[in-house]
Parts: sequence; C-alpha cells; structure tokens
Amino acid sequence: MRIFRSKRTKLIALALTAGIALVPAIHTLATWGPSRPTFTWAHPATYITFDSITDNPVVGDERGFLSGKDANSSGNVQDKINVHDGEEVVLRVYFHNNAASNLHLVAQNTRVKILLPHAPSTSTYAAGYISADNANPRVIADTVDFVGDQPFTIEYESGSAQLWNNIFQGQLLSDSVVTDSGALVGYDKIDGKVPGCAQFSGYVTIKVRVHMPQVQNPQYSCDALNVTVAEQRKINATVAFTAKNGASLNSIKYDFGDGSTPLVTNSTNVSYQYAKDGTFTITATLTFNVGNTTQTAECSKTITISTPTPPTPPTPTPTPTPTPTPGKAAPLPNTGPGDVIGLFSGVSATAAGAHYLVSARRNRR
Repeated sequence: MRIFRSKRTKLIALALTAGIALVPAIHTLATWGPSRPTFTWAHPATYITFDSITDNPVVGDERGFLSGKDANSSGNVQDKINVHDGEEVVLRVYFHNNAASNLHLVAQNTRVKILLPHAPSTSTYAAGYISADNANPRVIADTVDFVGDQPFTIEYESGSAQLWNNIFQGQLLSDSVVTDSGALVGYDKIDGKVPGCAQFSGYVTIKVRVHMPQVQNPQYSCDALNVTVAEQRKINATVAFTAKNGASLNSIKYDFGDGSTPLVTNSTNVSYQYAKDGTFTITATLTFNVGNTTQTAECSKTITISTPTPPTPPTPTPTPTPTPTPGKAAPLPNTGPGDVIGLFSGVSATAAGAHYLVSARRNRR
C-alpha cells in the first residue's frame, strides 16, 4: 500500500486544497492523497467518495489509482516504470464512486487529469487527479514514478486519451486531460455523471512518449602552446584549448622552466622575461570544470633564449706610402713660377760665393 508522504505530499496537498497545477520535478516514492476514511468491497461508502476501497478484487487498494506500463508489453501496470529512449508508455487512471448502489448517489462534474513532468530528469513522476463537485474529498490524487539511466522527458501523444468501462471501449476524451482543467468522464455519456457502484467505474488511459536526448560527453584539451621570442629575453605565450559539452576552462598555470614561481591565471595570452640566456621548456597546465569534477590537460614548448653579441667595429686600414723605383730620380716637387725663379737665384748666389773663395786662394799664392 502506498502512503501519502514526503515533499511530494506537500505538493499534492497544496494542489488538492488550492486547485494548483502540479508540475512534478522531484522523485520520491509513489504516493496518494489526501488521507481519508477507507471502505471495503463488502461495506462500501454511505456517501460519494472516490477510490477509497482497500480490497477491490480487480485493482486492490483503490487509493493507488494511477499506474502504467510499456505500451508494447503484456505485463501488469506498475507504480514505478523503468523507461528507455523512444518507449511508448500507457498511463491508466481507475475511477470508482464508492457510494453503495442502493443509495443511488451520482457524482457530478467528474473529471480526470494527469499532469506530466516537463524538465529532463533521470527520476521523476506524473500526478493523476480525480475530482467531482459533490464528492468528499472533492479531489484525490496519486502518482506514478519514472526512472531512466539518463535524463529524459515525457511527452503526451495528442489524441490518445480514452475512456474504458461497461459502455465505452476506448471512447476518445479531450486532450485537456493533461491540463489543469482535466477532462470530463461519465458512464453512458461523457457528461461528468458517475453513479455509485463498481459497475459504473471505469478507466482513463493516455499514451506518452519517452525522449532521451543524446548525451554528448564533455570534451576538454590543451590543443597548442605557441611561443614567440622577442628582444631582451622576452617571450609571449598563447594557449589554444577545447572545452565543450559541459566542460569549461577554470585556470591556466604557466611554468616557464627557469625555476621561477609558476604564473596562475585564466588568460590564454601572457608575457614573460627571462633573467639569463638558456634553453627552457614552458609548460601550460589547464584546469577544467567537468560536471562535478576537476580535470587537467597540458601543453609544452621548448625554446632557446640567447642575447646577441654587439658587433666589433672594423680596424681602419692605413694608406700605404709609395716606394720609389730604383734608377730613377725622384720627381721634383710641383712648384709655381715664383718658386722656379727663387731656385735659380739661389743657385746663382751659391756659384758666385764659390767663385770668390777660389779667386782669393789663388791671390795668396
């Protein structure tokens, strides 16, 4: 027997008392509500109340009136359905006015609704409701659970709502059955009137389709580390990476390979200046957020830093002195006319002096 409990209990109770549409999103155990007096097959109710007999020979405890199964399976309906992508599921609501037949009590404006989950989930539920204006309680509820091995959604198949009883064998009902207004049901007419007694009970069925979007695995990687060497031992490092399908970059740690403290940043482009020449291996360690975990990937690049030696200025080459050719007189200096006259005047004076000295020697003899 299912019981009315947990966070879902509060949601259903709120919907029952305030008429609020319930959009299931949280998985717990299948539940029904509200808590109410129960009856037996031998001792039915003395007033109009729905699905409160606990020993129905066909369905058992009527309070668990919503169930389902794979549309292509011959098995019994269940409170918990394991679903798969593309699967068609039949959901079923059993409704029964528990008033004794000899009282001739007829429920008015009887409606059934089934509200489906909207958000993708691996574990969720649908909620079913039966209401009548003159029933006590006026609204009752039950749930059915869905479980999958990956997130899925449940989609109502339009035009699939049907009524089954001793009169109707698959009578189409309004698609409003999956809205907050619900769909009218009945016994021999779709007029909302349901007399008391099991012979006037019935089932509402709908079909839903399970959709499991293809889950793409997170992808993350360090694709390249590009380094350019500039003047004065400066370098620029740029990282290229991939982060998609749920992966995101958190930080990058740059180790420049010279024993300095690594630089941690979220920038993919950084600059650095080395203190001395040498060959260094730069390593970029990327940290990614992947779901609820942290993953890393690395890129590396080896570079050589060398400071150019300033060029030595060339030594001036001396102009060679011409060497005279043997056997030839050295050329006279290039002089002007005044220099020539002076030259000859000097020669004449010298000759005159020499002549005077020679004449004086001769006279003394």
